[in-house]
Amino acid sequence: MPKAARTPQEVEQTRERILDTALDIIIKDGFENLSLRKIASRLGVTPTTLYNYYSNKDELNLMIRVRGFEKLFALLTKQAGPHSDIEARFGAMIRGYVTFGLTYPSYYDLMFNLHTPKYLDYVGTDIEPLAHHEKQTALKCLALFIEPLEAYIPGKGVKRDRFILHQVVRFWSDLHGLITLHNSRLFHEVIDTVDTFIKQRTTELIDTLLQLKQRVDTGEALF
Repeated sequence: MPKAARTPQEVEQTRERILDTALDIIIKDGFENLSLRKIASRLGVTPTTLYNYYSNKDELNLMIRVRGFEKLFALLTKQAGPHSDIEARFGAMIRGYVTFGLTYPSYYDLMFNLHTPKYLDYVGTDIEPLAHHEKQTALKCLALFIEPLEAYIPGKGVKRDRFILHQVVRFWSDLHGLITLHNSRLFHEVIDTVDTFIKQRTTELIDTLLQLKQRVDTGEALF
């Protein structure tokens, strides 16, 4: 009797198991030591079976990144959803970004810390279209932080756009430092109340946005 075809749900579950296993290997052994053979051994299947789902380690790398940025985007939009005013939405997303980094440390490391190939490394290769999709998925998350600033910083032009991007990247770099130092447990070596410090520093970053708004409200030239 022929084997029944797998349902779409079963196929998706298998794809997710493969990605989860690949992520675990990358985190523990490094991207250079990732292989379909090693994943197959972990899952108890033949390497040939995996080729029904993914072509190579580069596709796995990009799909893990896509999955991570989709998770981040979903969390950010969920956090921002209940808030109508700009400051509250921005603050909720900042807290959401921290929550993502602390809740999904393996994804965060792959997305922002590890030396794995990214879009520019794939330009000119067969996998460039998937790499472009991964980058666009990541930029959707960045846009969520850019849009609130665009809504209340007056003016037009390249200088304004650069100023807004600079502010967002400043927030990003500060948040990245918080998450990375927490996940590496370096904070725990020097601070007794790590969680309290992270909450306080997050609040300070949100206050920085309010200070920027005050500068806008007083008519100060920002750029």
